[in-house]
Amino acid sequence: MIAKQIDTCRRCTPVPLSFLINTANSFLCDIYIECNENRINAKNYDEMLKKLRPRGRSLLFFFNGKDEQAAQQKIEKIFQE
Repeated sequence: MIAKQIDTCRRCTPVPLSFLINTANSFLCDIYIECNENRINAKNYDEMLKKLRPRGRSLLFFFNGKDEQAAQQKIEKIFQE
């Protein structure tokens, strides 16, 4: 399992929620986001829509599975400028 704190405010424009979910769904591993004491499944649209309410500049992502390293690199890349 990989845990990675990712600065989500590095981009000039926000990452669309649908793009983040589609990116997460392109990997076989489990991807979760810790936000306000909730662990949210990044592949689940309803969970993301209801529970993802970031308070700071960064979110803690968890990657667990066969392609976790590739998923971590891709998710981190989409939040870069």
